[in-house]
Amino acid sequence: MLAPITRIVLYVKNVEKLAEFYQRVFELKPVAPPEKGWIELGAGGCNIALHQASKTADFRRAAAKIVFGVKDVAKTKALLKRRGLKLGPIHDGPNSRFCNGKDPEGNLISIGNRGLA
Repeated sequence: MLAPITRIVLYVKNVEKLAEFYQRVFELKPVAPPEKGWIELGAGGCNIALHQASKTADFRRAAAKIVFGVKDVAKTKALLKRRGLKLGPIHDGPNSRFCNGKDPEGNLISIGNRGLA
């Protein structure tokens, strides 16, 4: 296995409302202080991250992204490129570095170092 799945990102209309639901119903706990548009909840071996969706998001389809946790995003991106996976540019956030792509059926995937750096 190249990298474990560290979180599933759900793009949502209301981060706080959905976080309250998962905390109340499933007893999930935040793994870090909330950030603007982002709350991550511990769910066992894989976290659920609630991410504020854009105002133009199409909610007729489920919007989720599988995130593979890697320490070195640039090195892993280069390896995956050699294996035929096209990934977008590397993004640097306040607490993470990541890049996104899609599997052969169009499902969103990402490699990132949030929580690993």
